[in-house]
Amino acid sequence: MYDNNLLFCIPVIISLIFITLFTGCVEVTPPSGEIKTDSFGIGTDGDIKDVVDGQDSSATQRVNESSKDQIIHDALDPAVVVPPTPNESFVQVTPMDYEKLQPEMTVSYLPYNRPVSTTERQYVIIHNITKQNFSKNATAYAYELTTPPLYIELGFYPRMVTDEQEVYKRTGDKEGTVKYTKVRPSQDAWFEMRIYDLDTKQEIIREGYGKIYSLTNKTVAIRRAGKFQFDFMGDAISADIKIKIPVDASSLSMYSEVSDLIEDQKKKSALIPDVFLTKQDLGSGWERIGDLIHTPGRYSSIYHIPSSGTKISQDISRFSTVQEAGDAYLQTKKTNAGESQITLIAGDEGYGFESIRKTGVIFKQGSYLIQLSSYSVPPVPFNDLKRYAGIVSGRISHI
Repeated sequence: MYDNNLLFCIPVIISLIFITLFTGCVEVTPPSGEIKTDSFGIGTDGDIKDVVDGQDSSATQRVNESSKDQIIHDALDPAVVVPPTPNESFVQVTPMDYEKLQPEMTVSYLPYNRPVSTTERQYVIIHNITKQNFSKNATAYAYELTTPPLYIELGFYPRMVTDEQEVYKRTGDKEGTVKYTKVRPSQDAWFEMRIYDLDTKQEIIREGYGKIYSLTNKTVAIRRAGKFQFDFMGDAISADIKIKIPVDASSLSMYSEVSDLIEDQKKKSALIPDVFLTKQDLGSGWERIGDLIHTPGRYSSIYHIPSSGTKISQDISRFSTVQEAGDAYLQTKKTNAGESQITLIAGDEGYGFESIRKTGVIFKQGSYLIQLSSYSVPPVPFNDLKRYAGIVSGRISHI
């Protein structure tokens, strides 16, 4: 019985296998009413085209929203140039006719005020100060400029300070402190130049060193004619101030002579002033002999009478301080300790001495030390030396 059943089942099973192989897989449709179909890759209708169209539509919507956000963000970004918003009060019009515009008010300048290329033009220095010291003080000058431009060259020499720093250092088995030094311009050093137009009373130029200015030399130009005042001020600094103007080559020789004269006057003004004895002070018969020394700190000369051989020498020294003059005066008393010194009323303090071959009068007055002496046979009378001392003292008093 079992054998008959088995023979019947075998053909049925084989038939089912062949049917399955020939028919293949079938498409499964999701249940109706299901909303989310993304996981299946197709829409509810099973149409792939509708799915692609739906994706394009949503992508376009996202792009539009992103663009809108980007425009808003760009409008808030100051680095982005936003297109102008129409404004009824700001409209484009036709430009003016430039030929009908009124010309600007012009100032009458000399030809030197305009840049002109010429080989005839040269510059002459009208004012030159070298290393003028500024210590919380100021100086001022006035000048009427008729041949612009005027150039001002400024050179600076600030007071230098030294910084020291000790650093602990260890190298191998050696240790100790190392001192480093650095020389630099003082932070307190400053200079300022202010230029004013005297006609308008207005400040037109300001330049300097330190504070808000750079630590370099400067050149400043005034390019119009007028009356100007130059104020220079500073502290803890020295400055070179050079002012020059243009001239024609034909006029340069004249300015050179004037410049030489000014330079001679400046040199002379720096020397010991004319407080010394002259030939007219001594009287007739006197002649100057030997070398003449005339510097900012000393004047020395010798006069004699050829017929008698009488000589007189004068040595006048000028010191930086009264104390230095006093110290030098005391030194002369030690030098002349072998003479019979007589106290005199001359200057601030003085003394004299007298012998057969030698007479002398020495006194100090302010920062000056005066020595009048005669070494000859016969010497100049002591009373004459006292009179000469009075002449020199009177001149010093009037400086």
